[in-house]
Amino acid sequence: MTRKTTRRAAPAAKPLPFDVPPQIDRALRTAVEKVDAVRDETRTVASKVEKTVRAAATSAKKTGETLARDPKRFVEGVVRDAKSNLKTVGADVSREAGRVADEVARRVSAVVEPALEKALHRLNVPTQKDLKSLVAKVDALGRKMEQLHAPARKPRSRTRA
Repeated sequence: MTRKTTRRAAPAAKPLPFDVPPQIDRALRTAVEKVDAVRDETRTVASKVEKTVRAAATSAKKTGETLARDPKRFVEGVVRDAKSNLKTVGADVSREAGRVADEVARRVSAVVEPALEKALHRLNVPTQKDLKSLVAKVDALGRKMEQLHAPARKPRSRTRA
């Protein structure tokens, strides 16, 4: 039984009840285009996964036929294999899941962060680095002003004993 999945088209964008500055609109459109590219790549990967699952289903069917012929021997083999592969499979799955999550996070960051940074730069919004630099400069100026306004110390007169 073959099932075809249907994909729904994205709903049409509704006009906003307020004006969006052109810089932000361009940045958002760029971000949307890049997210769409990641979406398309994800669909390609999903197609490959679907093929892998289909191959696994065929293999399961063959295994079922083997089971029907000699159930006892089949179960003994399965138990033996499961014991030997349980730890390896768990570690492999965990490692692969972490790798995929890191890759997705890296790709999304690579797409979204530059677009946001450019949009904020166009709007003259300072970055966190700029704010830290400004805070450091203000602190330095504050220390200098405290030094200028601090009362001068009077030298102690020495008394001879």
